[in-house]
Amino acid sequence: MEKTCDICKELIAKYDLGETLNALAGMVAGHIRVRGCAIRLLDEKNRTLEVAASYGLSREYLEKGPVKLEAHSADSMVLGGEIRSTYDIAEEEPPYLDEIRREGIKSVLSVPLSAGGRAIGILRAYSDAPRKFTADEIEQVLFFASIGGILIEKARTWDRLKALIEIARSISGTLSLDEVLGLIVRAAVTGLGVRAASIGILDREKNEVVTRAAFGLSDEYLATGPVPLEKSPLDRQCLECNVVSVPDIGVEDKLPDRDELAREGIAGMLCVPLAVRGSVAGVLKVYTSYPYGFRQEEMDFLNGLSCQGAVAMENARLFDRIKKEYRELQSDVWKWYEWGEHFPKKL
Repeated sequence: MEKTCDICKELIAKYDLGETLNALAGMVAGHIRVRGCAIRLLDEKNRTLEVAASYGLSREYLEKGPVKLEAHSADSMVLGGEIRSTYDIAEEEPPYLDEIRREGIKSVLSVPLSAGGRAIGILRAYSDAPRKFTADEIEQVLFFASIGGILIEKARTWDRLKALIEIARSISGTLSLDEVLGLIVRAAVTGLGVRAASIGILDREKNEVVTRAAFGLSDEYLATGPVPLEKSPLDRQCLECNVVSVPDIGVEDKLPDRDELAREGIAGMLCVPLAVRGSVAGVLKVYTSYPYGFRQEEMDFLNGLSCQGAVAMENARLFDRIKKEYRELQSDVWKWYEWGEHFPKKL
């Protein structure tokens, strides 16, 4: 127990996430005495696993490229919670098999890396000799993976806080609504590690929701145009100041664009209203590549983003109103004094 506490203290004392995960990879390799270790994190947008940290592996091997989930079903199963111990990796014919052979890797242990019950990546241990990993070794790797998940979640929480601060500064320093909304959708994607995000503004005259900002969505999907409210119970519910969660669009029959979402590679979504003073002006949506139920802290972050979006929209509305009133006042003054023909008479 004392040794475990020392490990945790050593990792928590580091401030840089990359440095922390590299140290974690080294600890895994040292504890179960393997050739190397790598941590790959899930990129939901591209449906790939990207190297985030490593130990004992060559630069050439690490730079071979991302692992595409569509080409490697075994990794999809690991992300689903399965533990895979492969005695002879060549028998599975994984992607980059030639690079694996050149690296001298024979056996691989892959365990899921999770944060808050959600798969965020994979931790792998590599052996340069054929090896059957024992139950105790697997338990040790799972322990390190759990620490990694906690550390990544801690870093992401800090990143979310910084994103909220940055947006708050932007709101106070600019009158550009598009700039602020663009920051919000980008922060939603990077802060939650989801596939995409969008902000739709309610057009009360046409009774439809028009996309004003988006990040991670294709031009083809965005070209589908505004969503009429009479065809979208989900948007209507959200505009009534409700948070609407759709963990799996495959079983949701209230989505008018379900087919378009499926073609876009979207499997789940969460909708949060943009409300200020009890009035809802729009909807913030985030999209996932896999069915997923958002946790409360993730919803809290999105609510924080939506509040800032609503404030930015209210600021823009008030500024437009001030400009309009100023122009009207200016026009009245010119009419009163008949400027342009002669100066006003002195009293």
